[in-house]
Amino acid sequence: MNRNINRRDFLKGTAAGALGLAAAGMGVPALGQEKGLYTPGTYSATATGMGEVTVTMTFSANEITDVVVDTSKETTGYGLEQGGEFAQRILAAQSADIDAISGVSLTSNSVTEAAKACIAQAKGETVDIAPVVQEQAQDQMDWLGEEPDIPAIDETVDVDVVVVGAGLSGVCAARAAAEEGASVALIEKGASFNCRSGEYAVLNGPLNQRWGREGIVDTDLVVNRLMRECTYRNKRSILKKWADHAWEAIDWFIAACPDITICDSTRQAVTQEQFDKGILVPLSWPLPEHYDYTKEEFPTFPSSMEFRSSRKDQQGFVVEANLNKALELGAKTYFGCFGTKLLQDEQGRVTGVIVRDAQNANRYIQFNAAKGVILATGDNSGDPRIMAHFAPEIVEKKITNMGAMGMLGVDVEGNPCPTGDGLRMGAWIGAKVQDFHAPMTHHMGGGMGVTPFLQLNKHGERFMNECIPGQQLENQIELQPDQTTYQIYDSKWPEQIPYMPANHGGLCYIIPEDEDESNPNFTDRQYTKVSAKANAYNFKADTLDELFAQLGYTGQALENAKASVERYNQLCREGYDADFGKDASRMFPLENGPFYACTWSTTSMLVCVGGLESDENCHTFTGTAENPTRDIIPGLYVCGNVQGSRYAVEYPICFRGISHSLCVYYGYVAGKNCAQGV
Repeated sequence: MNRNINRRDFLKGTAAGALGLAAAGMGVPALGQEKGLYTPGTYSATATGMGEVTVTMTFSANEITDVVVDTSKETTGYGLEQGGEFAQRILAAQSADIDAISGVSLTSNSVTEAAKACIAQAKGETVDIAPVVQEQAQDQMDWLGEEPDIPAIDETVDVDVVVVGAGLSGVCAARAAAEEGASVALIEKGASFNCRSGEYAVLNGPLNQRWGREGIVDTDLVVNRLMRECTYRNKRSILKKWADHAWEAIDWFIAACPDITICDSTRQAVTQEQFDKGILVPLSWPLPEHYDYTKEEFPTFPSSMEFRSSRKDQQGFVVEANLNKALELGAKTYFGCFGTKLLQDEQGRVTGVIVRDAQNANRYIQFNAAKGVILATGDNSGDPRIMAHFAPEIVEKKITNMGAMGMLGVDVEGNPCPTGDGLRMGAWIGAKVQDFHAPMTHHMGGGMGVTPFLQLNKHGERFMNECIPGQQLENQIELQPDQTTYQIYDSKWPEQIPYMPANHGGLCYIIPEDEDESNPNFTDRQYTKVSAKANAYNFKADTLDELFAQLGYTGQALENAKASVERYNQLCREGYDADFGKDASRMFPLENGPFYACTWSTTSMLVCVGGLESDENCHTFTGTAENPTRDIIPGLYVCGNVQGSRYAVEYPICFRGISHSLCVYYGYVAGKNCAQGV
């Protein structure tokens, strides 16, 4: 099997993939200097990997006396912050042979190569590194690597079902399998289960009946929209089964938490005790008076809900309740354990998994699974090689990566959790990895959210229909000069908010100023008091000319900005956006000072969604060059963000909370199917 998989060969010739090295010696030996290991002086070398790293080293005759590592052109979360630490390690070691910094292996290798070049110069050696660089470039593009050889098994555990990953989906899979009578081992490399936030998409069912939303959206309409937003590179069967049946799993999920308070509106007043125990609210409910999703070019379907609480992990109260249900049924947790290698019998059935117990001297435990293994290992955003291969645009454009920063959880060794472990384990046994991964980069705007006020770029030009969802907003911002734009509005904004769409991240409700804020459930991003936005701007001026001056517009950019606003105001008065097609009901002229502007740049990537190809029963398939037939791999199931074929190309933003909802539903399905042998 070719381990050096690379479906984007064109990257080999770019700065994102190819590794080149340039060295420039600046050391000039002084007359009469004693000969030593080095020619005293200062030398620099540059290595180009994901970004560009420059190492500058100063030498005496026998020592490295100073090291500066410039990583300013690297990517946030992928080596940008580690320049000082690299320098300290080289200086302490008096060598380029230093340990890599975990999680930034590409930058580590670039620093090592540049440091070696500096040392070679100081020794008077020829710096001939082109062949080495080419070899390393190819190595860096090999996201998969070799399947590890396990030296020895220290312990064997026999169970029916092994679930690898105790995130939202893995917890649901463990509970569902245990309820089928299976003995279950739940493996997690963190110190505890892992979850955050709390929005869910759900159609129909008893909850929506209670809220008056039963049948408010046709399931086929939702499924077809999700297919279009993912350019038909996902699987309709997965989405259709979820749309028709997710409410069953959501009711099951909620039933684990009998103390939950179910509210009848988004901001229903609750007590602090209720909020501490956890509440569930319908989102955007009641709907804004002027919002009708059926008339929207980019609808946000009004059938979402949210778990809220005082916990840092927000929905953690209900996830923990589901984990406890699994434990009550006999499931056992193994925290601090890293899924390392899947096991198969001679017929290709997955029969278990080997894990590394990081909290017990890195002992290897072999879990034999009589019924099967469920991978619930999350996404791959914390691994730079996988990101460079499957989502190179995120790396190239230096999009802030929350997974790489550890904001989606860290393991017991202090590294980010979402590092594609399941992707690799599956691929090593021949499972097909989904093409066209979907970075979740929906923009949430600035102080005024993604509310569709006028947008200008740094050239003073209007460049889009502002009334589009956050994922599409991000795409447009990435195309602008310096990837920077300005959201501009005037003093009439409170009158305009009720006409704005009830989308993800925008304002569409005004709260009366005298409303009591002691309600723990007071805050919602779609709602605001006027006074709460008194300082939501980056710039404020009495006139547009003054505002443009603050934004730095001069020369042609200033003329463009003036013309853009004049044109926009004209279109508003005419009631038709002939330039970009924005809905006339959200076209408001900029005429009433003071005027405000919020600066926008690129957003953060929450996760990168793309896993092993799957189906509506959580199976995964063969798909290597040797076996492209997509045969089901028996004994292996996937759920959560390692379940491929749910999304592709872009994360769909038409239904708030769809990610969590699919994780719960297909965790439920995977657990039952694995235990039943489906």
